[in-house]
Amino acid sequence: MPFFRLRRGWLWSVALLAGLLIAAPVPASADQKEDKKQQEKVSKEQKQEAEALVKLVDEAMKGQPAPADFTLGWRNDFMKSRDLSVYVPFTLSIDPSAINSRSLGMYLRVVAKTPPPAAPATKEAGTETKAAPAPPLFAFEDIHLVELKDPVKGQPYRFSRAIQVRGGEYDVYLAVRERKLGKNQKPKVTVHKQTLAVPDYANGQLTTSTVIVADAVEPLAAGLSPEEQLEKPYTIGTAQITPATDDQFAKNQDLNLIFFIYNPTLKEKKPDLTVEYKFHRKTAEGEKYFNKTEPTKLSAETLPPTFDLDAGFQLSAPLSVPLALFPEGDYRLEIEITDNFAQKKLTREVFFTVLGP
Repeated sequence: MPFFRLRRGWLWSVALLAGLLIAAPVPASADQKEDKKQQEKVSKEQKQEAEALVKLVDEAMKGQPAPADFTLGWRNDFMKSRDLSVYVPFTLSIDPSAINSRSLGMYLRVVAKTPPPAAPATKEAGTETKAAPAPPLFAFEDIHLVELKDPVKGQPYRFSRAIQVRGGEYDVYLAVRERKLGKNQKPKVTVHKQTLAVPDYANGQLTTSTVIVADAVEPLAAGLSPEEQLEKPYTIGTAQITPATDDQFAKNQDLNLIFFIYNPTLKEKKPDLTVEYKFHRKTAEGEKYFNKTEPTKLSAETLPPTFDLDAGFQLSAPLSVPLALFPEGDYRLEIEITDNFAQKKLTREVFFTVLGP
């Protein structure tokens, strides 16, 4: 029997989220209250910024040496979108001592390693053959003007954005340059290349999103506007997720996990899933079983009558466990998901450390 139980006070806000707010991000516009002259000035600055950043990525893709005045840290997660594409929120980190300005321009380009095949030409009766439109050059691209916020003492600057693509292998190019510098101060610039293996959530196989280890999952009174969603891509429906910055936790903290389950077998639009969390502790003698939570059931008996994946509801079994009873050390958490209708299982793993006093 488990000697601790899940804290469920916040689970209602994430277990039945009604759809992901994952429209493709768009660049922020100038404040509508600015006068026309100011709008034109801002628009011109944005255009110049965009042209300079795009040129940097063009040159990098051609194999030319790319500037690297500072280092970008990257972490990302994967979630299924309602149109079967994949929503990829990501967080960038920058050492505060490495840059001179909190104002940054960023251009993002996502390039498929295997470009999609061109559509066949079409011909209607009595008409000439028409060539199909060429596929887009890039799977995704966007530009952002970023104002960095004060970091936690001793921590890097962090900011998050998102991309949206189909499953597949991609190269992500990020060009980041300082803005709003003093007179005659040369901006620091870096071009970062990131490989991205995006899972295929459209294949019908039982699977999950990334398991997100969170510092907090907080309910919101309402969903975000498109502009707010742009800056807070880890807000899913009306649940605002703050990803943990690392895998180390004090004993007075909770271990919070959130993930979504995709493609379960359904009967009358309801699944029959069992989710179990099993903790294993690493010792000098090797890994040893530590404890587990009570199984979570997701079925017609536990889900509300209105639950319907086709309507945009999300299927999740979040976890919040206090770490006070965990001895300090390293742990492996095994998440076992059983599809009882299909008699199939899959597992996910999370590694974390409980720090001593």
